[in-house]
Amino acid sequence: MSGFALAMICMTIAIYFGYDNAYKSSMDNYSVYLFGLEIYTLTKTGTEYAGTSIGMNMGILCMAFMAVTVGIEEITRKLICNNRH
Repeated sequence: MSGFALAMICMTIAIYFGYDNAYKSSMDNYSVYLFGLEIYTLTKTGTEYAGTSIGMNMGILCMAFMAVTVGIEEITRKLICNNRH
């Protein structure tokens, strides 16, 4: 669960800065990337930007974050168990 939460926090921050950069650059289309994967596309409609998520890539990032946190959890658990003996 913590991996999913971390992924959501990271993606939220990336999208926030994506909007910020899009408004600063005034480009018609702007893509938001996180760890090399495109997660969000911003399209200018008049003076505003409309965002579209790229669900598959967001899912891949969530899965990666969850796998990393499970790995860290298992390593930590094994280190604690080894120190008890």
